Amino acid sequence: MKKNLIILLVTFFVSFVGFSQNVAGVYKTDYREMTLQQTGNRVTGTYEGGNGKIDAILTGNKLEGTWSNSGSNKSGKFEFIFNSDFSAFTGKYGYNNATPSKRWNGTKIKSSNVKVVNTEVETILNNVAGVYKTDYREMTLQQNGNRVTGTYEGGNGKIDAILTGNKLVGTWSNSGSNKTGKFEFIFNSDFSAFTGKYGYSNATPSKRWNGTKISSNSSTIKTTTQEALPINVYGSWAHRGARDEDDRLNIWQEGNRFVIVISWIDINTKIWKSYKGEGYFEGRQMNFKVFPSVLNGKTIDLGYMYHYTISSDNNVITGYYTKNGKRNPDVNWHYQRVTENM
Repeated sequence: MKKNLIILLVTFFVSFVGFSQNVAGVYKTDYREMTLQQTGNRVTGTYEGGNGKIDAILTGNKLEGTWSNSGSNKSGKFEFIFNSDFSAFTGKYGYNNATPSKRWNGTKIKSSNVKVVNTEVETILNNVAGVYKTDYREMTLQQNGNRVTGTYEGGNGKIDAILTGNKLVGTWSNSGSNKTGKFEFIFNSDFSAFTGKYGYSNATPSKRWNGTKISSNSSTIKTTTQEALPINVYGSWAHRGARDEDDRLNIWQEGNRFVIVISWIDINTKIWKSYKGEGYFEGRQMNFKVFPSVLNGKTIDLGYMYHYTISSDNNVITGYYTKNGKRNPDVNWHYQRVTENM
């Protein structure tokens, strides 16, 4: 009996850490179509033609987070409960800091074919949990992985945010003033203080919000997180996806690292040229330098940086390049996976 129980627990653990439900895709909802992207358990998206945005955390089949709409200049909280196969959800939303109570349901009409595979990795996260003296009285922060929540102004104020490196970005709400907005804190090297900014509603943070830690536990949190890569760009790409195009990408992918070879026909010499680049995915961004070419013993083509964006269904890559930090306005690439001649 004991042996069978151990086998059952091990089987459950492997199943649990091996895969995560993928909610990425397009949904028909009560507020027009919604497009969701997923990185690990964090989900972001747009709705109402891009005027609406969401930022949330997926726990089991429950998605909870915040929404904002630049068209109406309103924001609030929401929660979606997905069905067993994650093809639809029943949801609620509310304004500002109110408990969600208004209907917001949706059905998936387009899904990514890529399964969200999670690799368990041990990481060291900086610990921002503690009490801070800030421009708005004392603030108490709690941390769970890279998610940080907290209260300020005697509990009237609340924050919900994601920590990336030394940068904390999220939303705030205040039940006393019935106002909400966005904020960002930049912590110093030992995470004993931060310089910050906040803004109202959907405005870019610009008002001062600084703080100094006055009570803390330890300097770091050792935790086990789930690294998710719902990205699949392995293969050959071209403009319009046609085999006869003279501008091609070949991409190799291993975990969150990629290697890319860019090839095209030089319009002057009519000879194929190729550059190689490599890097790590930043969400759905690929930002990389190419290895410089050598011509007549001299290094050429320095200062170029390529910027690619992968679509949510992994079928389109758009991009441009910058030289010495300045974007070329005449170049906007649109690649699709190579198919038959079109």
